[in-house]
Amino acid sequence: MTEELVTLETAKLLKEKGFNERKYIMDVSTLLYCYRYLSVPPQSVAQKWLRETKNIHICVYNCACGYGYEISKADNGKRVYITCYDLEKKPFVQTNGEE
Repeated sequence: MTEELVTLETAKLLKEKGFNERKYIMDVSTLLYCYRYLSVPPQSVAQKWLRETKNIHICVYNCACGYGYEISKADNGKRVYITCYDLEKKPFVQTNGEE
């Protein structure tokens, strides 16, 4: 199994939220981004950073209808957001945690 890097879009969002690990820096100046250098970490590193610094846990899962993800508080498991997509990537269940 290979370690997947986050997408450039996700790397840009991580930078906006304060992620800046120097060992994952890449030159993206040729890719039409407003940044010259951007920290592009593996997905597992980004997930750990979100858990440890922002108290957010993200769970991606597969179900009979397609796939979905759930965002919850890392310390107590309180669901913050959940969505599920069908195979055409159209959301069919979406909630902000108010169940």
